[in-house]
Amino acid sequence: MSTARQSLWDTEAFNGVYAGHPGRLYRRSPATFDDLIAGTRCWTDREFLVHGSRRISYARFRGALGQVCTRLADLGVAPHDRVMVFGYNSPEWIVAVFSLWLRGAVPVLGNRWWSPTEVAHAAELLDLRHILTDTPLETGCPTSTLADLAGAFDSPGAETPGTDTDIDDVALVLFTSGTSGLPKAVELSRRSLIANQQNILTRNGRLPDLLGADSPQAVSLASTPMFHIGGLSSLLTHFLTGGRIVLAEGRFDAGQVMSLIERERVQIWGAVPTMAVRVLEHPEFDTRDLTSLRSWPLGGAPVSPELLERIRAKLPNLRERGLSNTWGMTEAGGFLTVADSRDLRARPGTVGRPYPVVEVQIDRPDADGVGEVLVRSPTVMLRYVGGGADDTVDTDGWLHTGDLGHLDDDGYLYIDGRSKDIVIRGGENIACPRVEAALASHPVVVEAAALGLAHPDLGEELAAVVVHRIGTHPPTEDELRRHLADLVSSFAVPTRWQFRTEPLPTLAGEKIDKRTLAAGFE
Repeated sequence: MSTARQSLWDTEAFNGVYAGHPGRLYRRSPATFDDLIAGTRCWTDREFLVHGSRRISYARFRGALGQVCTRLADLGVAPHDRVMVFGYNSPEWIVAVFSLWLRGAVPVLGNRWWSPTEVAHAAELLDLRHILTDTPLETGCPTSTLADLAGAFDSPGAETPGTDTDIDDVALVLFTSGTSGLPKAVELSRRSLIANQQNILTRNGRLPDLLGADSPQAVSLASTPMFHIGGLSSLLTHFLTGGRIVLAEGRFDAGQVMSLIERERVQIWGAVPTMAVRVLEHPEFDTRDLTSLRSWPLGGAPVSPELLERIRAKLPNLRERGLSNTWGMTEAGGFLTVADSRDLRARPGTVGRPYPVVEVQIDRPDADGVGEVLVRSPTVMLRYVGGGADDTVDTDGWLHTGDLGHLDDDGYLYIDGRSKDIVIRGGENIACPRVEAALASHPVVVEAAALGLAHPDLGEELAAVVVHRIGTHPPTEDELRRHLADLVSSFAVPTRWQFRTEPLPTLAGEKIDKRTLAAGFE
């Protein structure tokens, strides 16, 4: 093993300074995307991606990067240009993102479930150079199809050296639900992406320095979208450690997931709780061989102790060590805390302890120690694009998460609620004010309230209470669904409805009393 490779990573963290404020840093980290790719050169014929009948090795993938970088140059993509990648998980999506990084450009990860309005908003906000897409789009921005990149795997060329940029430059843009408007664009630096990976790999003892050509290969299943921070983080982790990634096709399907686990002998499947519930409830569950599973990390939404017990009961192979719970967010650049199986047994409800370079504190705790959770880490976002003056990240580097929580005496974090008006439906964040504004744009709607209701499968479902004008014919559910189709994402269309002519109840300060409205659905 070469000295250069050994020098890329370190597990030791110290109190340093970055972005003009104090914080925790690793003493040694990779500096470029070339460094990250270089660590995979010990694997040649080892499979990297499986998608349907396609099987792509590490060597073919690295060779395809050179072809796609040339294609990007032909399209006029230069360092620092922003290029949206808009599609479902696929080898073409992955090679596009990696090639943009090598080119020194900035991948912009569009949410494949967006409405046309949201795609157009992102294109204008970010002044995109180009869009690589798996579906026709009308944005006024030059577009190319992701399918055109498939040939790069059939005739891979020589590897292309990367274009270096500053470690604190923007390296990625992802989106999160705005609390009162269209999706917010989050800028992450290369430092953020690398530090998030170093946290994960340090905690699980899988730093690339420790791995060689004959190291065991972990097989993982990717069924969560890679345009979300959790899916992207998992992709990078398995790439860096020589894993084989099995890509599910299309939207989530519990039957397909079980079939892929059985066929490919999948060992790791990361999922949001809704996915876990759907697999456990599937009529074919008891006839499937899922004994290959060794790790089932859960995140993206609260994980109940009851769900964990159901998994342990139905999958004994995960009972002792295979379950974990993570907490993080897009603005934090990935995962902030993790709880392993022992933690979850000893401390039901915890999301674990912070990763090595993550600091956590509780702002203005009440008598029970509950307050807003603040975090500081080199993984934290640079800013919201077009956000103007924004104090989500304060001058000392603390990210104000909007989540309410408390810490126990041993530093384990518990999330007790959310201060932001957000519903998490099956792992997707829905900004209630955004849905309410879209409903209010209907000609007979006077006002509307969107709120979350407990749901056994999705965690939460979105409900709407709509006030329509007196003397007008009440709008129907189908009519409002059609109205919302071009304004919000498909997952942000309410599934339960109430219609009324009297005003919505309010609390002091004229804030809508959503607790009373929620009780009306019971």
